[in-house]
Amino acid sequence: MDFAKKSFFGLVFLILIFLGTEAGLVLLRSPSLQYYRDLKLIHSFHPDYYVALEPGQSKYVSHFAGKWEGQFSINSLGLRGKEEPIPGKPKLLCLGDSLVMGFGVGDSDTFCQLLDGIELKGEVRQALNLGVDAYGSRGSYYRLKDISAKLDNVKEVLFFISPNDFDMPEALAKKGILPDDQTDAIREKDPNYARNFKLQFILTRISYTLQALKLAYEQIQVTFAVTKLSVCKELDSVGFYRCRLLDGDEVSAEPKKASGNIISYFESSFFRQVKKPNCDSDITPTSAVFGAMCPEPVPSHVTCANSVPSFETLPVLPELTQEYYQKMIDLAKERGFKLVPVILPIQIEEIYCYNNGKYHPLENYATRASAFFEKRGVKVLRFKKETGSMCGFDQNGKKFGILDHYIPEDGHFTKRGNIWAADSLKAKLKETDLAL
Repeated sequence: MDFAKKSFFGLVFLILIFLGTEAGLVLLRSPSLQYYRDLKLIHSFHPDYYVALEPGQSKYVSHFAGKWEGQFSINSLGLRGKEEPIPGKPKLLCLGDSLVMGFGVGDSDTFCQLLDGIELKGEVRQALNLGVDAYGSRGSYYRLKDISAKLDNVKEVLFFISPNDFDMPEALAKKGILPDDQTDAIREKDPNYARNFKLQFILTRISYTLQALKLAYEQIQVTFAVTKLSVCKELDSVGFYRCRLLDGDEVSAEPKKASGNIISYFESSFFRQVKKPNCDSDITPTSAVFGAMCPEPVPSHVTCANSVPSFETLPVLPELTQEYYQKMIDLAKERGFKLVPVILPIQIEEIYCYNNGKYHPLENYATRASAFFEKRGVKVLRFKKETGSMCGFDQNGKKFGILDHYIPEDGHFTKRGNIWAADSLKAKLKETDLAL
């Protein structure tokens, strides 16, 4: 009896703590938590592709670090933007992840919305945005299959391929972050994933506290992986261990014979010399301050290659990626619209390198994806040459460059970046056989 009473009072105590925490978080409205809370509320669970946009929602979303803000509206079909599909009007669909959905700008400034009204083949198109964040190839296919069945007169689908679908920059991979398609391949093998995901999605959508706990858990995982990587590098730089990263976030530290690195390690860590200014620099005030340096020089932290690797040396696309790319091609034939894969340069390293006549390995994903579609007779639109226009002066004489097109440390387009993407797409679409 005593045990039952203690258990009952313990349960009541935990419930009171939970309710108190919930009320506190609601009243506190922490900017960082509120940002993720707002994003959660504009999303909904979908049984086929897990995450969709909540129809009829409209929120003003403000990034907690001030990186972006804007109105985020969703129409009755669950598409970004207030505009509803116009029956009978020819339609151009934008399909992809968060870049397409338009993280970084308000409804009217996404590049898909800026394509609205474009004339192709003598007919004006209504542009509709199918983008949802965190989609890989699987999610894009099911999203397209679902929404295209609810629309009439779909003429073209612009499928924006993301490097995160099946590839991942080394820095992110070392943090244990997997490409979306690799994550989906793991999910497809788990018969309980959909049920478990639905449960946690609904609970974290209802409760501030549960969402905060989920965010904290995810952040701890990333921090743990980063810490392991930092320790690994430090051990390796001392010279007594050789560190290797294994699958996931596992680290192996193997003893090795010291080679005198311990001395240089302490010198570089604790006895750094103050750098003196270079008075002999050949950068003149005219080029550095008053003029746009186009192309912009490659930053010191970016390493370019002198040549493009041959396609044969690159790994083949993952099986899941190939499967859903083929399903998209088949769906386009079945429903009578034109599938147009698009590769926008969203990794600034490849832009810097290309504009200086070189190549960056981060572009390998584009080569691999393009080869798949073009081998099957599907034309791919790429926008490497157009990045030259990312450097210059605006109509007010203000200088702008590559970084002005991207949200810092975020990777999504700014308002200027969306305008660049829309202008480049309009020009390319009218040049291709889409306009014939």
